Amino acid sequence: MLLSQAAKNESEARQGWTYLGKMAIAVFAILTCLATLKFFTEDKFAPKNSGLGGALAQPRLDLLLVGSSHSRKSYDMRLLEKQTGVANSFLIAYDGAELSTISQMLDYLVARPEHCPRYLVVEAYSSFLARRPDLQDPRYFADAPPSLKLTILHSYLAEWGYRSALLDIFDLVVNRGNEEIITYPVYAPIMESRSYKGGRTDFYFPGISVSEFTVLKAKVNGNVPNPSQLSAFYHILDLARTHHIAVIFIDTPLPLPVSVNPDIQALKNDFKQILGARHISYIDGDQGYPIDEPELFSDSNHLSSKGREEFSRRISIVLKAWMASEAAAGY
Repeated sequence: MLLSQAAKNESEARQGWTYLGKMAIAVFAILTCLATLKFFTEDKFAPKNSGLGGALAQPRLDLLLVGSSHSRKSYDMRLLEKQTGVANSFLIAYDGAELSTISQMLDYLVARPEHCPRYLVVEAYSSFLARRPDLQDPRYFADAPPSLKLTILHSYLAEWGYRSALLDIFDLVVNRGNEEIITYPVYAPIMESRSYKGGRTDFYFPGISVSEFTVLKAKVNGNVPNPSQLSAFYHILDLARTHHIAVIFIDTPLPLPVSVNPDIQALKNDFKQILGARHISYIDGDQGYPIDEPELFSDSNHLSSKGREEFSRRISIVLKAWMASEAAAGY
C-alpha cells in the first residue's frame, strides 16, 4: 500500500510539473506574440509632428535637419521657416543621435523618393565624432518602421557584441515604450502640443548664471574620431552625392569654456578637413556667435531659449544663402 501511495504521489507530481510546463509555454507564447505585434506595429503610434514618424508624415521634405537634442534646442522651426521661406521643412532629433544613427535614418529615407530631402542639414556635434555608437533614446527605436528596427538591432549587436547587447535589446524590444502605446489617446495629443515640425519651439529653457557658466566642462571622449562614426560620416556623404541631395554640416554653438577645449577643437578640425576635401559646407556655430554670454546657454552643450532664437536668426540667413547657391548649382 505504501508503494501504491508513493506511485500515486509521483504521478501527481509529474502531472503538476507538466501543468506548470504547459503554463510556462503558454505564457511565453503569449508574450512572444505580444512582443512580435509590438515590434511590427508600434511605429504606427509615432508622433506625427516630431521624430522620424513626423518626417514620414510630411507630404514633402524640401529642407530636413537631423541630429540630437543639440539640434532640437538650437533651431526655432517657426522662425527658420519664416526667414528661409521654406515651408516644407522638418527637424528629426533624438537624444544622443550621432552620425551612425543619422546614417541609418537617411538610408531609410533616401530609399523612398517621396521622403528623400532636397536640402539636408546634418548635425556636426564635435564631441559625438569621438564617441562609440550607442542608442540613448528608445523613442528612435519605437518610431522606426520594422525594417529600420532590424537595421538598428544589427548595428547595435555588431558594435557591442551579443554578450553585452542581448539584455539591452530584450529590454528595448519587450519593455520600452509600452506605457506610450497603452496611453496613446492621451499621450499623443500631449506630444503633438510640445513640438512644431520636430522642434521644441514652445518650450522655455532658461539661461545659466555667470558662476555656473565659468565651471562648465566639455563632455568628450578624447580627440580621435571613432572608426564607426567616421564610417557613418563617409556613408552620409556618399548618400548625399548618390541621391543628389545638397548637404551642409552645422555644429551648433557651445559655451566658451567648452568650446576652447583642445579635444573639441581637434574634432572640429577633423570635420573641416573631411568636408573641405569634398567641397561640402561646414558651419562652426561658435564663429561669430556670442559664446561668452551665459544667458544664451542652458548647460554645457545646449542653447537656452534666448540662445536658440539668436542662433536661429543668424543661421536662417546662412541657410537661405546656401540653398540659393545650391539651387543655382543644379540641386
